[in-house]
Amino acid sequence: MAKKVSNLDNDYISEKALRERRKRKNNRVIKKRLFVFGGGLLSILLLLTGVLLYQISVNNHLKEEHAKQRAEYKQLQEKEIVLREKLKQLNSKEYIEKIARSEYFLSNDGEVIFKLPDNKDSKSDSEGQ
Repeated sequence: MAKKVSNLDNDYISEKALRERRKRKNNRVIKKRLFVFGGGLLSILLLLTGVLLYQISVNNHLKEEHAKQRAEYKQLQEKEIVLREKLKQLNSKEYIEKIARSEYFLSNDGEVIFKLPDNKDSKSDSEGQ
């Protein structure tokens, strides 16, 4: 025996069905909005993450460059100290006289300069005999 169920077409049933359709439609609209706003938020987060990673990379590169520049600056400071010492020596009359006597064999009046052979030269001469 098959029972037949008949639909009731009264105001309450039709109003309830209308509310259900509106609720489903409203839920679909809400889901679409959430999807769009969620996608927008996700894309903004991805963009900000990309910018952050790029900034971290640039920051690391600049730190390495700064360390190199600092090391080069330190070397240049040491070189400057050496050059200042050399300048002081070159401005010294005693140093100039010392260089003139040792390298150019200049002498004062009445002095005679003899050049002695280096140790290497004397050893090779004695070995050859």
